[in-house]
Amino acid sequence: MIEWYYLVLISSILSGLATLVEKNALKREYATRFSATVSPFVALVSLVFLPFASFDIGAWEIIFIIAWSALNAYSYLLAARAFRHSELSASSAVFSSLPTLIVVVLAFLLLNEQLSSVQYIGILGMIVATYMMFFREPKRADGKQSFESSKYKYVLLFAVVVSGLAALLNKPAISGINPYTFFIVSSVSMAAFFTLFITWKYKGIGEMVETFRSYRLPTLLASLLTSGYRLSYYLALVLVPVALAQPLSNAFYVIITVAIGGMIFKEGSLTRKLVLSAFLIFFAYLLTI
Repeated sequence: MIEWYYLVLISSILSGLATLVEKNALKREYATRFSATVSPFVALVSLVFLPFASFDIGAWEIIFIIAWSALNAYSYLLAARAFRHSELSASSAVFSSLPTLIVVVLAFLLLNEQLSSVQYIGILGMIVATYMMFFREPKRADGKQSFESSKYKYVLLFAVVVSGLAALLNKPAISGINPYTFFIVSSVSMAAFFTLFITWKYKGIGEMVETFRSYRLPTLLASLLTSGYRLSYYLALVLVPVALAQPLSNAFYVIITVAIGGMIFKEGSLTRKLVLSAFLIFFAYLLTI
């Protein structure tokens, strides 16, 4: 069997590439439309793995996966909106690293877990690094800011909270369940949530069809990359705890989205953002010790 760290590495690289494809499409397309259009194709890809799945699971397990999928779908949508209206190098590191902080704080508040002195240092460090990334941004010569408005800073922070809630349920949701089964059920559930949301909020499937016609290649590419990174990560979680998988995944994801993405999209203050991103990853790791 392939080692877990190879699976995490594959997942991280595919996730970073998917985010770059998404960001490029979001320069012209609305976040809700693009996210809703990608999700059914991910569900279709997941059905390829039906021969490897086992559906010998109870109703409560299915309900748990569906609830987890709803949180993830909502966090992806919020993050897509923030990515669309911000520089990727400013938002991606925060979105990938800060949910670890939310998990630790919620575990402390809800599960009465005790924090070590190292974890307190990690919490303080992440707060400071996030503040420096979001609210102490240096002025650029061209007058542009990392976020189009302060509203999207808070949209991203709310996405982090929702993602943290989903991360708290991640390991229990997949525990004891065939990873291919989890991938299929969660992908179909997220596709259903996105379809219901765009039908309720906008014009429904017609908008998804229109988006696919206009952005056929980005939609298909994002679907394949998304399917790949989700499945490889689920396979890794069968072998190791989230505390081991997430820091490694975040590190390579940030390299791709902040460094490579920042250069591709010609974003400013890259050195500063890379340094702050490195601190975010380091302090997130301290929280897992």
